[in-house]
Amino acid sequence: MKLKKLAQVLLVSGSFLALAGCSSMHHAATDNADGGPGEGVQTAGAGGDDTFGTAGMSPAQLLAKHTYYFDFDSSVVNDNEKPAIFANANNLTAHSGAKILLEGHTDPRGSREYNVALGERRANSVADLLKAKGVSPDQIRVISYGAERPAVAGHSDEDYRRDRRVVLVYLQH
Repeated sequence: MKLKKLAQVLLVSGSFLALAGCSSMHHAATDNADGGPGEGVQTAGAGGDDTFGTAGMSPAQLLAKHTYYFDFDSSVVNDNEKPAIFANANNLTAHSGAKILLEGHTDPRGSREYNVALGERRANSVADLLKAKGVSPDQIRVISYGAERPAVAGHSDEDYRRDRRVVLVYLQH
């Protein structure tokens, strides 16, 4: 039991450090999600490939990761994205006044209606994980942009892989 408490204290401490020291990094991540250049984009590969995922990240790095990637035509959260989502869940439960927006995105394949629905399912999948970890539903808003806001310009498989994402945006700390 003491080990669990120590882990919680370390995670919360790391959360405070990340929030204090990485505020400019947060803005860069959200700016990129709105169609800026692909610099700094973190991606998780299809089928659990962790080339750009969360393996080896510190608690502060996990907390600072606000973009979660999905496989083609899927709203199932990849296992390698869950540690970062859980780090943000711990931060949100520790700060009950914090509010977030989960932005669902897709690649351009498929109809507009289908992509908006898929983006919403993806955002709701992340929201469900956060709520399962104790985050209040009142802290979470969900929106889907479908394919309207690509992560990068282009039509390669890698470009599409970066488009299939949910971006967590802190609205209020």
